[in-house]
Amino acid sequence: MTKKTSAYLRLRASRSLKALALAFAFCLALPLFGQDAVPAEILQRTVLIKVGSAYATAFSLDYEGKLYLVTARHVVAALPDTNATLQVKQGDKWAELHTTRTLYPPAKEVDIAVFETGEKVSTPFQVTAVRKGVGAALGQQVWFLGYPWGMGSRFMNGEIPFVKRGTMSAVDHSNPDAVIVYIDGFNNPGFSGGPIIYWDLATHTYGILGVIKGFRDDTAKLMVNGAQVDTELVVNSGILVGYSIQHAIQAIEQGKH
Repeated sequence: MTKKTSAYLRLRASRSLKALALAFAFCLALPLFGQDAVPAEILQRTVLIKVGSAYATAFSLDYEGKLYLVTARHVVAALPDTNATLQVKQGDKWAELHTTRTLYPPAKEVDIAVFETGEKVSTPFQVTAVRKGVGAALGQQVWFLGYPWGMGSRFMNGEIPFVKRGTMSAVDHSNPDAVIVYIDGFNNPGFSGGPIIYWDLATHTYGILGVIKGFRDDTAKLMVNGAQVDTELVVNSGILVGYSIQHAIQAIEQGKH
C-alpha cells in the first residue's frame, strides 16, 4: 500500500477532508443531534473502489488495532487472495491500494470480503461493528452508504458517498454463519460493499450493522386487456439485502489461525 492511500484509509485528513467535514457538519448539525444523520467519520471511511471496469463501495474497519477494508465478495471475486490491488478514488484521481491478504467468512454464501492492509490504527474509530447478539430493532431507521454508478457528493475536492435511509424490516438467522438483514430501502448498482449504519438505542452510539450485497430482484408486469402479465424485465423490489458485519469479524478471527 502506498503511504498516500494508507493515510487516506486511516483518516489522516487532508485540508479537503477537513473542509468536507466542516461543510457537512454545518449542513446537518441540527439533524445529527436527533440521530437523523450519520457521523462524518463513517462518511470519510467509506470509499469508492473500482475493480476492472466495475464500481463498488468499501469501508475501513479497525479491529484490535489493525486496519482492514471491507467490501462485497462478488465485487472482488476475480482478485487473488494474496497481494491484491484495488483502485481507490482519492479526490479526482485513482490510487492503487495494495493489500496483503483477502479474508472471507466461513460460509461461502456470505457476500463479504475483508482485505488486510498491514496497517495499524492508533486511535480506534468511533463507529464500530455491532457486537455479536446486538442489532437494530425491527422497524428502526437505518442508513446505508454507497456510490451509485460511481457517483458521490463533492466538497472542495473531497468526496463522500450517497446516504440513504431505510427501515430494518427483517433478519434471517436460520444459518448463524450467514445472517441476512433485509432493509426496506432502494439501493442502486454501486452500493455493493457499503456499510449499513444504525443508532444503538441501548448505548446511544452509532454502529455498523451489516454490509450491502444488493437488492432483491422483482419482475415488471404489464396490463393487457385489464389483466396483469408477467415480463422478463428485472426491476428493483425495494428490498435491500445485506449480511451481518459479524461475518467480517469472523473472517478476521479465522485469518489469525
